[in-house]
Amino acid sequence: MSARFRLSVVVLLALFSAIYLPDLGHGFVKDDYGWIAASRVRSLPELAHLYTTNVGFYRPLVSTTFAVDEAIWGVNPVGYALTNMALFLADAVLLFLLARRLTLPPAAALFGVAVWAFNFHGVNMAVLWISGRTALLLCLFGLASTLAFLSNRHSTAALLAFAAMLCKEEAVVLPALFVTLDLSHAAQHKDSKSGRGVLRALPLWAALGLYGLLRALSGAFGPLDAPDYYRFTLEPRAVLRNVAEYLDRGGTWPAVTAAIIALGVRVRRALNDDERRVIRFGVLWFVAFYAITVFLPIRSSLYALAPSIGSALAAASLAARAWREDPQRFGRVAAALVAVVVLLLPVYRSRNHGLVEPSDLAAQSLRTIRDAARSRGQRGAIVIVDHAEEPVTLNDAFGNLFTDAVHLFVGPQWSGVVVQATSTRTSGDDDALVFELRHGGLIQVEP
Repeated sequence: MSARFRLSVVVLLALFSAIYLPDLGHGFVKDDYGWIAASRVRSLPELAHLYTTNVGFYRPLVSTTFAVDEAIWGVNPVGYALTNMALFLADAVLLFLLARRLTLPPAAALFGVAVWAFNFHGVNMAVLWISGRTALLLCLFGLASTLAFLSNRHSTAALLAFAAMLCKEEAVVLPALFVTLDLSHAAQHKDSKSGRGVLRALPLWAALGLYGLLRALSGAFGPLDAPDYYRFTLEPRAVLRNVAEYLDRGGTWPAVTAAIIALGVRVRRALNDDERRVIRFGVLWFVAFYAITVFLPIRSSLYALAPSIGSALAAASLAARAWREDPQRFGRVAAALVAVVVLLLPVYRSRNHGLVEPSDLAAQSLRTIRDAARSRGQRGAIVIVDHAEEPVTLNDAFGNLFTDAVHLFVGPQWSGVVVQATSTRTSGDDDALVFELRHGGLIQVEP
């Protein structure tokens, strides 16, 4: 790699760090407490137990990462946040390797990585919210599986796809995606032996079958018994809204950056065969990784992280055409895009606030509670009073997992309950410690 390429990598890393490093590890939020509480292990048999039980979802490999973090860091959120950052960087490296495996030049491959990394949707939630590592692990093993499959290492691809399934449900599309890619490639080359593609995917289908069996045995919820917000819907208005929103979250930023490159370089050349192939690959990836979430009534930007790999690759393919047209002009336009991201730093940072402020409130609340509980011995009851009119509420910080947070930070013999200011304050214990949310912080009050 040239010195200019290495400098570009350093600049992009510095810019990404400026956006996210100041906001890493402020505290835990909502689902984080449940993951840590359910993933605590003290022996190898307990670790194996993670693969035969569930926390509603069946994501035992995610639980394993929480178990490792808890063993190393305890309940220090900084360590968990560093794990998320390391996973994201690993994803970025794998995306670069995939773009190169698809024959894109280094400059275009790096452009695709940057498009994915600086998307306004999905990345901040995946990096800053500890529970967002589900999507990071999906991308990690999904990309690794794809690289193995494209290198004709089908058993390795199946093993990695299985690992992806143990992290997030969207990975079940990988066998069908790989078969479609094989059939598409055979059709383009008029290969009469296209049936071999189906045979090559047999290890992947076996991995899918094993995943389905383990999931059923674990008791994890499925499409029929999931909570209402995780049950599939075919209601046209909901599906069409999902399609529109996910196209925006996963596709707008890549489309804008690709258009700027094309206009700035004044591209006149047609796409070559390799570039067309990458675009087809990107479109198939994009559609495949939205194939499940587009039918869920709940919407989340986290669902855009994996699909936007496909749109980033398509943008990288268009960038490759521009680079072929005029490498010097391409470099200048790409540098201008980096300058635009620099100017947008306040926007990126402001979008982090919705994740950072609840974690700050949770951390402050737990410090206050723990300090007060020290004088009460090893057990007791804690009541915290929420105010819905506050800009950031205790529900934003803890959701329905305040009891898990109390067990982790105060002690397993303590109970915790959240009540609204308009409801009767009771814990069943007249000697309970009572706290109230006032002016953005939790303070102790008289019961």
